[in-house]
Formats: sequence, C-alpha cells, structure tokens
Amino acid sequence: MNEWTRILSVLDCPVGSRKFVTIGDRELAVFHLADPDRFVITDNACPHAAGNLSAGTIENGTEIVCPWHFWAFDLDTGACTMNDAVRLRRYECKVIENELVALLD
Repeated sequence: MNEWTRILSVLDCPVGSRKFVTIGDRELAVFHLADPDRFVITDNACPHAAGNLSAGTIENGTEIVCPWHFWAFDLDTGACTMNDAVRLRRYECKVIENELVALLD
C-alpha cells in the first residue's frame, strides 16, 4: 500500500513557480500552475536526455520546456509535444493543511 509523502509547504512554491525537491534518492520537479490552481509533480530528469526540468520554462500555462534541448511536455498529461513515444512520469499529489503530499510508489 502506498503512503502519502510530504513534498513541501505550499508556501514554498507560489502559483506560477517551479521547484526542485529531493526526497530520499528521488529528484522531483514541482510545478504550481494556475487556472485552475493545481500542483504537478514529475521526475526532475527530462525523459529525453535527463535535463533539469525544474530549471526549464513554463509556457502556455501548462507546458514545461527542458532547458537542454527544448523538448516540451504537457504537465497535465505528461505527453511530449515533440515525440508521442516520450512521456513525463507524473505523481499523484494533493494538499493537506498547506502541505503538498504525493504518492511516490
């Protein structure tokens, strides 16, 4: 059975921002998106060539663009806009009492 893991305080990641977080041996990227207000958590390494996604730019409100080779991913689905065979691993998350938690399986 999976357990919810604390990722960060929501105050540490305001709307429109992204944050790099290490939980154990996992490197995660946390994105706080607007319209609607929501968090998305992915592996920090781009699945194309392991670029640092948390250092990328958010475009169109829902796409993260990797700073290494500019591959773009839809944060709501994980789909790569450049290659249908490549996807981001996304983690289920929710906010409990101003803390972002996730199922990291």
